[in-house]
Amino acid sequence: MAADSALAAVARELFEGVMAPLVLGGALRPRHAIGARAALALTQAKASGAIEAGLFDRVRAGRVRRARRLLPLDVVAAPTDGEWALSASLNDVLQAASPTFQGPLRRSMAARILELAIATIDRIEPPATVGEALSRHTWFAALPDLTRTDSSVTWWAGSRVFRGEPPPARLQAWPGVRRVSVVATEVPLLDLTPLAVDRERLALALTLLLDRSPLTALATCTRGEPPFAWSDATLALVARGSGRTLALRALERLAPAAVDAALGRATRSLLEHRRDVAGPALAVLSDRVLAIAIGHTRAAQASSAPADAVFANAVGAAVALRRLEAGEPGWADDERKRIWHALKPAASSDAGRGAAALLQEPA
Repeated sequence: MAADSALAAVARELFEGVMAPLVLGGALRPRHAIGARAALALTQAKASGAIEAGLFDRVRAGRVRRARRLLPLDVVAAPTDGEWALSASLNDVLQAASPTFQGPLRRSMAARILELAIATIDRIEPPATVGEALSRHTWFAALPDLTRTDSSVTWWAGSRVFRGEPPPARLQAWPGVRRVSVVATEVPLLDLTPLAVDRERLALALTLLLDRSPLTALATCTRGEPPFAWSDATLALVARGSGRTLALRALERLAPAAVDAALGRATRSLLEHRRDVAGPALAVLSDRVLAIAIGHTRAAQASSAPADAVFANAVGAAVALRRLEAGEPGWADDERKRIWHALKPAASSDAGRGAAALLQEPA
């Protein structure tokens, strides 16, 4: 009973400080490190009754709104065991990046927290169904956008920087007389400085978190860091027709040229190193160029498109033409001819010929 009560308290603090603001917006307030054992033991049943009903309902409504951007539905389920564990792991990743660990005697503690979080994420299975992938996305869609607000305060007699906490009111008093200036800067997680943990290990933790929410990884593929790369989880998602539909809808909300560049870079790497599993990624690229060819989505501006974006369009066009040549059903003859003429220039270009060489089956 005591253990269940302790887990309920952890669940309440985690929900209020991390999970709710991740969905509703506002500042995240990570609690003390949760650790692997408690993270994997959290369940909705153990949290039941610990979370204020009004907040729970507001979060559920926020998740429904987020899901409706991709799929019309009215209900989302309570957090699953995996979503609790991922949220707890995110809490610990954020805690490890806290400036409170800057002291020489505390840096090893931050590294230990981060390594335990990475090990915990490794034990969490990717979503088994498209529905689970959408559910996780309703929780973690904002993950790549997390920042810390650092404030630089200067006044007539000095200056001070506050990392992740607001400056005290006393320092901002009498701004005219004391010539007080406050400059707030939003700093992405991987740009935090100083940082008590290894930056590459922090990037790995964020990459693993995104991989466990593959729809989020795809829906934010234009992010800077960590960069998008095809993984087993994202490939598994788009290998299913319904999963690819959701992913394509998410990609339509982003700038086309940036999407093409991100997918082109990731797909080139996949073709060079894991050609045998690249089919689902190629299907995404071909579906995108087909949608443009038939006028369902807008095309990227081609005048100054980066090489990776050109490559993505060339590969997509080459694969789409193969699909048409193979007699893929669902196309009227006149539409098939129109699409063929629309895609042939990209497939015949220098980039297209380079893409065709990568697409060739190994001897």
